[in-house]
Amino acid sequence: MSKQRPTLKDIAQSLGVSATTVHRALQGKEGVSALMSEEIRRRAMEMGYRTNYMASSLKRKAQKLAIAFPEPTLDNRYYYMSLWRGVRKFFREVSEFHVEPMEFYYPLAPGSNGAILREIYEHYAGEIAGLITIATDHPQSSYFLEKLAAKGIPITLVGADLYSEQRLCCVKAYDEMAGSLAAELLTAFQPKDLSARVLVTGNPVGSFAMLDQYYNMTGFESYLRAHAPGVTLQTTYHSDVHVSEQQLRTLLTQDPEVLAIYSTSARHTVMMSLLVEELGLQGKVRLIGSDLFPESLEALESGTLTAIVDKKVPLQSYRAAQYLFDHVIKGAYPPSGTIFIPPSVLLHSNGSADASQAFLR
Repeated sequence: MSKQRPTLKDIAQSLGVSATTVHRALQGKEGVSALMSEEIRRRAMEMGYRTNYMASSLKRKAQKLAIAFPEPTLDNRYYYMSLWRGVRKFFREVSEFHVEPMEFYYPLAPGSNGAILREIYEHYAGEIAGLITIATDHPQSSYFLEKLAAKGIPITLVGADLYSEQRLCCVKAYDEMAGSLAAELLTAFQPKDLSARVLVTGNPVGSFAMLDQYYNMTGFESYLRAHAPGVTLQTTYHSDVHVSEQQLRTLLTQDPEVLAIYSTSARHTVMMSLLVEELGLQGKVRLIGSDLFPESLEALESGTLTAIVDKKVPLQSYRAAQYLFDHVIKGAYPPSGTIFIPPSVLLHSNGSADASQAFLR
């Protein structure tokens, strides 16, 4: 006959403490000293104790976890659909647990993230056990994240590492590395005294600025200064992708010295790919795009894009959901306050099979 699995009571008796103390220590709850918690976890491991998280979760009411991301419409869909894809994938995988995801959409406009956080705070703060959202540098966002955190609601952020006092953790791309990789790709086979013009497009500045794109651009510029100082770098930054398109169109039709274009954003990647195809410049101008999604994969397969720097957007939101779930259901903490997802490079020469596999992860 197999040995009976140890219980919380068995662990408590072996240490001379209450079962409640053991439960609190194993769940990471307050009220037990760090020294005692460590001793309890060590003894539980020695005795072969394993928490049945599924059974325990079914005994309590459904844990509601809120997800607040921009709605994936129009050209917002390239990036934000990837965010939704990752978080939905995770919740499908844990559907057997007593967890209920609550999705909140909002338009991509100044203050809209703060407005949805206000709605969540005023109408759902008493229901939810956790929150996943993007990090937006806006006073109203900061205010309501602080209010939600004060109610003991753990928060995981995606994208930019802000509000360290309010959030459980932030999952983000290694943005400067992504920019450096893009610059290295553009200059790898060129002489160091290269004097061509390189264009950068995206939205790292202004009222709609994306902090991830700012650090991405910083990595790109730093690499070029160090390894290709003869390159002339010209930017076509704007929150309105159509304004950036007109700037690019003018430069491409008037300047034959343009060697390459790098886009720090998904929507600008689509725009520059379509523009280069329209102007018949495929193969004449190198294009490095950001993020992997159906439209960028198609441009890579056709040869319009030379490469994609994939920041693994679905994996970012997947991990953010995973760390929040583990904290709420298992009492576990993330390995760090900031979790970096390293980018990868997809080349046209890799073949579409490799790119497709990366897209499905």
